[in-house]
Amino acid sequence: MKQLIAIATCCVLLTACGGVHGLRDTTPKMSSRTNKDIPTYLECVRAKWDGMGQVSLENKKEEGTLSATDKAGARELISVTPDGTGAQVMMYETQDLKKDYNPAYRDAAVSCL
Repeated sequence: MKQLIAIATCCVLLTACGGVHGLRDTTPKMSSRTNKDIPTYLECVRAKWDGMGQVSLENKKEEGTLSATDKAGARELISVTPDGTGAQVMMYETQDLKKDYNPAYRDAAVSCL
């Protein structure tokens, strides 16, 4: 019984770590500026990403982040910071190399700029 609990705990921890951890350590796939404020931009992207995978939104006063993962192996992260009258948008992503690249996440992020 103790082994079963230990295995279940390890599985939960591995699942949590498999999200978007470490994406900021990669080169951004998109860097752009928007005239929208942080909450408006993030809500636009969240609405478009919502049907594509599991989405998580975190909106703080000085920065907002939106992350997504899906069953096809995509891990997406958008970081938005204030920039004058708008915001600076940085997008990081990784996708399964064995599958064709899916531009849907990036296309949605660009369309909201």
